[in-house]
Amino acid sequence: MMSRKAYIQHILLSTFVFMMLGCAPKPSIEASNVLVTPVTYEYQINLKNNKKQPAKQELFAYLEQNRYALQVHGAEIKWQGKEGKALANMARQWLLRQGTPSEKAELVSSSVLAKNSILLSTTVHQVQAPECAPIVIGEYHHGDDGCTQQVMRWQSMVYPDKKLSGTPRLSISSPNAQ
Repeated sequence: MMSRKAYIQHILLSTFVFMMLGCAPKPSIEASNVLVTPVTYEYQINLKNNKKQPAKQELFAYLEQNRYALQVHGAEIKWQGKEGKALANMARQWLLRQGTPSEKAELVSSSVLAKNSILLSTTVHQVQAPECAPIVIGEYHHGDDGCTQQVMRWQSMVYPDKKLSGTPRLSISSPNAQ
């Protein structure tokens, strides 16, 4: 028969051995490698023969067609000339009425543009993530566990650039925004 002390040592040693054998050789979820790329979309309108009405119609058609992206990501509005500035102000007011935060609807005078023109520039951060291998039930820790979830999480983010920089993702727009 075993003494009580030897019995306890045997139990502790057995527990330790089982714990060591049961440990995973790698973490259960590995971080996926993602690439967040800024993509800038630009749209320029030039006043032809100083006719403001066709340019205004073209501007508001573009704004309506791209409403969602402009509400979420905003636009930098560059202008040149008196008529260009008037169109830029109309575009900014439209964006603010649609709920775009005022800091995302920025007006900038530009000497590079043609006279009486406007340029709307929107930057969208797109996520490029690796392709994940199919999950096999019963083979836990034999592949990229959590890869699919990580990729879907990154691709579903509206502002992935803020996640990388550590800035808060909440953007509050008040109705009284200028």
